Amino acid sequence: MSSRKALRFVSGIADWTKKNQREFPWRHTTDPYRVLIAEYLVQRTRAEQVKPVYVEFIHKWPTIQSLSAASLSEIARVIRPLGLEYRAARIKSISEILVQDFDGCIPNSLAGLEGLYGTGLGEYMAHAILCFAFGQDVPVIDQNVVRILRRVFSVEARKDAHRDPRLWKFAKKLVPRGEARKYNWGLLDFGALVCTPSKPHCASCPILEICDYGNRAVSCDHVC
Repeated sequence: MSSRKALRFVSGIADWTKKNQREFPWRHTTDPYRVLIAEYLVQRTRAEQVKPVYVEFIHKWPTIQSLSAASLSEIARVIRPLGLEYRAARIKSISEILVQDFDGCIPNSLAGLEGLYGTGLGEYMAHAILCFAFGQDVPVIDQNVVRILRRVFSVEARKDAHRDPRLWKFAKKLVPRGEARKYNWGLLDFGALVCTPSKPHCASCPILEICDYGNRAVSCDHVC
C-alpha cells in the first residue's frame, strides 16, 4: 500500500462523509453504555430499523444498572421488532456481568473488553466501543469495511476476513489520528450507500481513481 494511495483514500472518505454521513441517535453520545447497546441492536440489522427501538430501550433503561435489573422477557419485548430475539439473552447477560464484575463500568481497553468475548461481543464491537465511546484511534471492521478494503486495495484476507488479524493491522494504518470516529462512521456509511455488496455505484464513486475493483469494472464496461 503506497502512502499516497492511503492518503487519497482517507481524504476521499472524509470529503464524502461531510455531505453524506447518516444521522443516528447513538452517534450523538460518547456514553459507553449507550454505544454498547447500539452495537448490540445493530448486529445483523439495518441501522434505520434500530432507531425507534434504541430510543425506547434507552428511555426504559438509561443505565447499565437499570438494565441488569430488567427481566429477560421485558428486554425481549422491546427488541422484538428487530428480530433475532436471542440478543435479549446476550444483552441481559452482559449487563449482569458488567454490574457484578466491573462495578457497572465498561472496560476502556481491548484487553479488558476481550474478557467479555462470548456474550455476543467480539472484535468488531470491542473496537467500536473503543472508538465511538472512548475516542481511541482504532479501526472498526465489519463486512462493509472488509468489502471496501478488498475492492480498493486488493488486500488479501482469509474467508472470515473481519476476524483476520492481518486485515486489522492493515486497516489500523489507515485510521487518521484524532479523526477515528468520523472516519469509521464514514466507512460504514460508504459501504452501505456507495460500495454496496451488489451493483456498487462505481460510476459516481469519489475514490474510483484509486479503486482496483472499480477501475476493472469501468474498463470492462467500456470494452464490453
